Amino acid sequence: MSTQTPPFNRTSCACAECTRCCKRQPGPLVSGDFERIQAHLNASDAEMRSLFCASPGALVKTAADGKVHRIGSIVPRMRKGRCVFLDENDRCKIHAVAPFGCSHFDTHMSNREAHTRSNWLAHAQQDPDYQKLRNTLPYATHHKPIKY
Repeated sequence: MSTQTPPFNRTSCACAECTRCCKRQPGPLVSGDFERIQAHLNASDAEMRSLFCASPGALVKTAADGKVHRIGSIVPRMRKGRCVFLDENDRCKIHAVAPFGCSHFDTHMSNREAHTRSNWLAHAQQDPDYQKLRNTLPYATHHKPIKY
């Protein structure tokens, strides 16, 4: 899969407010995250597939046609109400190679900055190779949309 290099700096916050996200819905991957995490863990394809799932993704309104589209994503699985990578002390076991949705967002950034990053993420997730990998993963059973 092609790798997408984010044009943003990583965030570094790991406060209780930010790690709460790891207990609701872990951050989505972009192209290259799966392979980088796999290399970091020295994991087989089967082991990786047991750690990730296909999420329904986000609803995105495109400027081009003004329509709302759902863009499916790949996310870490949830086990016992938390991301599989969150340890018992609420610390990320793969922080150095965390998915884009974890490493490039935090609860303290402005809505404007989060929106800019979300737009980039939605575009990156439309990569055909990303969606091909997503289609090989089990479907998320923990998805609980948040009402806005």
